[in-house]
Amino acid sequence: MDEGIRESLVTQFRAFLEESQERKEGIPVGARAGDVADDLMHLYQALTGLKNEVRIESRQFKEALDRFRALFAVVEEQKVLLTRETERHREVWEDRAERSKGTFLLELVGLRDRLERSVMAMEAHRPSVVAAMSRSETAWRAGMVEGLRMVLRRLEQTLLGQGISMVETLGRPLDPETMRVIGVEHHADRDSDVVVAEDLKGYVWNGQVLRPAEVRINKKEGNKE
Repeated sequence: MDEGIRESLVTQFRAFLEESQERKEGIPVGARAGDVADDLMHLYQALTGLKNEVRIESRQFKEALDRFRALFAVVEEQKVLLTRETERHREVWEDRAERSKGTFLLELVGLRDRLERSVMAMEAHRPSVVAAMSRSETAWRAGMVEGLRMVLRRLEQTLLGQGISMVETLGRPLDPETMRVIGVEHHADRDSDVVVAEDLKGYVWNGQVLRPAEVRINKKEGNKE
């Protein structure tokens, strides 16, 4: 409430009490009747003004509250949109990172396979008689094989640390999830649909197939479909 209005109301109320006291003391009522009527009129006008002021302030407060609610709704809507957009970007980024990592790991398993083939080729190599008699040649070849084996073991440890493991195939039933058939052989002493040869190793990355193994399976002569 405005300070001036409150002071005016207090003054008028005080005057009203004094006049009531004068009436009790026998002062003629008509002596100040005009003044009382004026005071009451002023009081009525002040109360009317105060009522209008409260009404205006209430309306302004309601309008401000409505604007705040609308603004809050907009903020909440933008917050939801921002959360969705952030989540979408995160999923896209994770998918790209996962595919990039998968491509890199495929390169690593390819390198591991080439190293293994190199070791096998070195071990299967039969030098000439002259080379076999050379100690330096023999030592060089043994050192190369050992060096390749060390690199191969280190690479396999790295792959294992990344959650990569090889798919076991030979002698096992065909698993379409982790194996791809590229050939069929016929052995009477083997069960059908059992892997009898592996042309390319398969790998699993954290439970997901990184690269299926390429295998050949057995089909008995009476079951060549």
